[in-house]
Amino acid sequence: MEAEAKCRGWDVFEADGICRVCGKKAVFAPIRPGHSLRETRCSSCKASRRTRDVARVLTQLAAGPDCPTLPQALPAMEGWRVFEAQAAGPLHNVLRCLPRYSCSEYVPELAAPGSCTQAGLRCEDLERLSFPDASFDLVVTQDIFEHVADPWRAFDEVWRVLAPGGRHVFTVPVHEGHPTTPRVRFLEGARVDLLPPVHHGDPMRQGGSLVVTDYGDDLSRLLSARGQPTHVASHVAFYKPTEMPGIIDDDLHALYEAAWKAGEKASFLRYNSVVFVTDKPA
Repeated sequence: MEAEAKCRGWDVFEADGICRVCGKKAVFAPIRPGHSLRETRCSSCKASRRTRDVARVLTQLAAGPDCPTLPQALPAMEGWRVFEAQAAGPLHNVLRCLPRYSCSEYVPELAAPGSCTQAGLRCEDLERLSFPDASFDLVVTQDIFEHVADPWRAFDEVWRVLAPGGRHVFTVPVHEGHPTTPRVRFLEGARVDLLPPVHHGDPMRQGGSLVVTDYGDDLSRLLSARGQPTHVASHVAFYKPTEMPGIIDDDLHALYEAAWKAGEKASFLRYNSVVFVTDKPA
């Protein structure tokens, strides 16, 4: 495991087996052999590698590089107003301990955006957040923006609700070596496929979530050019660009469909673990 960690770029905490999310000693392994190393799971809390990298970035932002795990950084975050666009999962289970934490899911079939379901789950549409300006010091999103109909409007909404000095910490699958490419347009409510349809797994919906945008390694530049300074805070390279899917179309889409039908989509969709941070100036 340690030799693989060195050649694949895993950090010391992966080799030592200390989970950044739950703080417990654990084993990190793919759900199944061959599945993307970005999705290796903690044997204790089930956090994926990308979630553990988000926790590492949050820990360093809150408590500095010497703080080893997110639970130990929580005292430094007690005054933060935090919004996570997810209402379940290992990271949520840690952050919800914060006194000023809010969370949501996009479930318009159960509740109107800005309201709550009968079970108390808040529904929010990232393109039209119901929060006032400058509501949060931290917004966290994980692998959501590739599914948003108008992602640039959603990035603008996150920017709007960030307070001065606030940060948006987020992940998206990155198609390294390729420019950001739209797969779908929505024109007056009608869906127009620009490229053959691709779906990612979605625990909330059968059939998965439609991929609207394939993000490339130009994303930081694109957002910064929109006046939203963004940088890559963590990049763990498991794969070379040639080992990852490019923009999935034509022959590559046929291979994707074959992998999906064979139940091996998670082996086909291999990405490195990249965490972005957008900083709103104080």
